[in-house]
Amino acid sequence: MTDPAPGLEWIDREYFTRVLETYLHADVTVQRYELAAGCPDGQNFMSAIVRATVDYTLASAEPQGRTEKVSLIVKTKLANPELAEGADQLNVFGIEKTVYGPVLKAVRELLTSYGDCTQFAPRFIYEDEHALVLEDLAVKGYRQPDRRARLDEPHLRLAVKKLAKFHAATAVLWRKNRDLFSVLASSSFASEGNPVHLFYANAIQHCIDQTEKVPELRRYTDDLRSFLEHAIEREAKSYERDETCFTVLNHGDMWLNNLLWKYDTEGTVSDVIMVDYQESFAGSPAFDLNHLLYSSANSEIQRAGFEELVQLYTDELRDALHQFKYDGPLPDLARVQSEMATKRDHALIVTTCIVPPLILENSELATPENMLGDHEEAIRAREEIFSNPKFIEILSILLPRLMATGPNKG
Repeated sequence: MTDPAPGLEWIDREYFTRVLETYLHADVTVQRYELAAGCPDGQNFMSAIVRATVDYTLASAEPQGRTEKVSLIVKTKLANPELAEGADQLNVFGIEKTVYGPVLKAVRELLTSYGDCTQFAPRFIYEDEHALVLEDLAVKGYRQPDRRARLDEPHLRLAVKKLAKFHAATAVLWRKNRDLFSVLASSSFASEGNPVHLFYANAIQHCIDQTEKVPELRRYTDDLRSFLEHAIEREAKSYERDETCFTVLNHGDMWLNNLLWKYDTEGTVSDVIMVDYQESFAGSPAFDLNHLLYSSANSEIQRAGFEELVQLYTDELRDALHQFKYDGPLPDLARVQSEMATKRDHALIVTTCIVPPLILENSELATPENMLGDHEEAIRAREEIFSNPKFIEILSILLPRLMATGPNKG
């Protein structure tokens, strides 16, 4: 057995016996297990992810003693006590357990009642005070493409269509049973002590530094300085829900790192699954749509604009709402575009804060310690992250659009 992270002493044969017996409703004997890191450093700020391969036998198996193998994803707390405390304050595990448990169960039941077998997330296996255990989709061939290249049109079309159906299903459930979303009715982003606030402040400051150094970006320096003064308050408003508007369950962190893809034998992308629902909240679907397009579309699509993808999202959303017998007004393209405009501050946060770590050649630079720290090593790491020529190119594409009206003036 390898040890992919400290603080996992509670993981042993007895633990996996309990996990599998709960899930399989059968007597299980765990023969052995192996642990490995579930994702590279710099790709998860709220939890530790461990991949577990478990060999076991079932008491009822024929022939007797036949060994079975299963691969599991175990999500648990970060080893860093300060970051773990911050995640606890944000209730990230409570949120994700609610989504994977009752919410996605209700979504599956709704879809099944209409003969729809769309899968939005990995299967939920087990949860306790230590961890959340999910199926490992890598076994089914799901994987991430090169994150540095970001997503091309075929990938984004699939993601937008899957997101639209997820939003439609949760919009129906929101109107039918709001109690289902009681833990998710609002975001805890504005909570005092949220470490993401410091992450965003550091990131925006480094973007300001880059605009001062790059002649074509200097015109945005003052606007970004003004935005930084109120960035956290403005971003908090992006999470606010208008009770009179169309409401869905937002994934909340809809970007490339949280999408797993399946490909056919020709290498053509055929399906996408969303993972990491620990920031989910009820609100405007424009939050997720802005998050996806501004974080994960490649430069070619960002230059061309998102109009076709937004139209596709709207068409798919309306079709799914019809399919699931939604009993409220259907959002049209103008409404979706208007909502995206109201969430422009979030698009700016995504561009300046989320994108830089995504496109790094060396993702291990973007650790929580480096993104949050004020020591010399952390500052040097951030300078390398934000001076990346690929990121400067992205700023040159997106800042003219995002600053067209000046986020500090909205």
